[in-house]
Amino acid sequence: MEKILDNIFIVLVEPKNPGNIGAVARAMKNMGIGNLRLVNPVGYKDHEEQKKLGYRSQEIIERSREFGSLSDALGDISLVFLATTRKGKWKKDFILPSRAAEMIIERSGKEKIAVVFGREDSGVTIDESQMANYFIRIPSAVNYPSLNLAQAVMLMVYEIYIHTGAAAMDLAFPKRAEKNKYDRLAENIWSLMKSLDFREEDRGLFHRSLRRALNRTHWTNADIAVFDRACKQVRWFIENRNQKIPEAK
Repeated sequence: MEKILDNIFIVLVEPKNPGNIGAVARAMKNMGIGNLRLVNPVGYKDHEEQKKLGYRSQEIIERSREFGSLSDALGDISLVFLATTRKGKWKKDFILPSRAAEMIIERSGKEKIAVVFGREDSGVTIDESQMANYFIRIPSAVNYPSLNLAQAVMLMVYEIYIHTGAAAMDLAFPKRAEKNKYDRLAENIWSLMKSLDFREEDRGLFHRSLRRALNRTHWTNADIAVFDRACKQVRWFIENRNQKIPEAK
């Protein structure tokens, strides 16, 4: 996965807000992307706002590279994606961030790929837009979407990270308890209910509903053991409720 992400470059065109640059670096750090290129940026490396919003991601800032033009920044790049909300004669065939991320992961193992973000106030020029191979449009519920630069970068690097498959590994469910453990718990609960004079025949509505409810859970062996113990404790109380409990001294 590291090799794939190492071939991905985030490129900011003439960013004017040091805080945005710091926030971009932090978003990249969270999603495992470390290559940041900037075209004619405002001074940012020692700016307090950049350091504040780029908390714990200063290694990306230190490694970042500056260029005099977008053409120079893309000189060694094979494939260019441009994130923009503006349509026009030279900007057509937009794709969604998820599709762009899928294409990036498919090809970044062998090629250097750049995701370009334009100026905060005016985006990119027509000439700059013609350097892109694909245009990314981030959908929005409003007629005139205007995402903050760092928000747009965060969305894209998130999609890229998700498409590596690493997130799915992090979210893997713990091992579910074996079927016989569920069966034992169901019978344990049913037995306890009958000891409380619960009036329903075996395999009746409650019994079936209980099994259906348990089948919908994703409990581990430890989870099952908690409920087994609860049943055991209630059963002990029922059996000993008429016995006098010695007073503590």
